Amino acid sequence: MIISITSLKGGVGKSTLTQNLAVCFAHMDYKVAIVDADINASSERWSGLRDNDEYPPIMTVSIDTPKALRNNVTLLERDYDIVLIDGTPALSKLVSTIMLLGDIILVPIKPSILDIWATERFQERYEEAVTLKGESIPGYFILNEYNARMTFNQEVKEAVDDLGFEIMKSTVKTRQAYKEAIQYGKGVYEYKDKKAKAEITKLANEIIGLL
Repeated sequence: MIISITSLKGGVGKSTLTQNLAVCFAHMDYKVAIVDADINASSERWSGLRDNDEYPPIMTVSIDTPKALRNNVTLLERDYDIVLIDGTPALSKLVSTIMLLGDIILVPIKPSILDIWATERFQERYEEAVTLKGESIPGYFILNEYNARMTFNQEVKEAVDDLGFEIMKSTVKTRQAYKEAIQYGKGVYEYKDKKAKAEITKLANEIIGLL
């Protein structure tokens, strides 16, 4: 199972979601690997902080070329139940490869008009990938740093509905725990914020249900 987490905009939470979903899946007894295709290599650095003796191990490799990505993801898929690709925010062949490899594409967006504009460009690249693959690739938006009580956020959600992708029912709120857990190589599933643990577990279960 290959999960591509990507966007054409930086700072939307791709790496944070990748790491936290990987941790959650690992605690669900799935064998998990992360392929870090982000130019910032955030997931690779995070993995260097992780205590694999105390917590479920998560294989993490950094890859930055389309051919290497295809070759290595194919190999990892043989040995791991779930391979998460932490995508890069760039209009490059690597983005197309990330989409083509995914059994499902997850696109995190924050409640801002800038994210909506980036998502519109992303959809064009997605449609190109579908044409190349010759079949539909399931894609979903994840609302990150979401607050349903804010009027502007609700307007953003309605705008996303018009873009074509479905929106995950599970949302990710603004929580300090996500920032704190990263510096210890952990996910919020392993951290002290029970609400953060509950929401990332809900999201992971929703993704498993889709697959």
